[in-house]
Amino acid sequence: MLEKVAIWFLLFILYSFGGWLMEVVISFISHKKFINRGFLIGPICPIYGTGAVIISLLLNRAESPLAIFCVSLVCGAVLEYGASFLMERLFNVRWWDYSEKAVNINGRICMSSVLSFGVAGIFTVEFITPFFHSLFYNLYSPVLLFITALMFAWFIFDIMLSLWLILGVRVTVGTVERDATDEISTRVQEILMGKGKLNRRLVKAFPNQTPSKKTPRRSRKTAQK
Repeated sequence: MLEKVAIWFLLFILYSFGGWLMEVVISFISHKKFINRGFLIGPICPIYGTGAVIISLLLNRAESPLAIFCVSLVCGAVLEYGASFLMERLFNVRWWDYSEKAVNINGRICMSSVLSFGVAGIFTVEFITPFFHSLFYNLYSPVLLFITALMFAWFIFDIMLSLWLILGVRVTVGTVERDATDEISTRVQEILMGKGKLNRRLVKAFPNQTPSKKTPRRSRKTAQK
């Protein structure tokens, strides 16, 4: 049982890294420079790992490609929309925005992104997961568990450190008393760039991040006085 959990956790890390790598390549093509994508400090995007593991557990190679495509599309859309909504609620910052893309829902998801989830799901279920699952399964059990323990410890540390930094972003945004998205975004980046290397990594990861248009709590309290 422990070995099965370890295998699926390593698959989660693998897909999270693959998602980060894809984001970096896309950003490089768009901006002509390396941008370390993701809100975690390490080179992973957990939303990709979560989606890949879910569809791999729900589906198998016996399913029709159309069924895999549809389930992957729906799961990817729900995860991306949910992650965008949750992060904006928690940190008062919108980390990505598809408002300028055709066929989008509240700028959180768009047609091109959910279609890519569907296509990626076919490759994930049919080829990638079976290959790496077999590879990890054939590892010597103590080696498998040791690697998993190291990766888990690093992952937890990365989450704690990244959340601490992102919560700092929320506090920074809350100090701005005007609802001017462009000015707030510029001010946030200026403040973060002065706080140290790890905070600068967040700015470089999301050069177009914009605070939520909701009035910050601290601003509302100030206005009431």
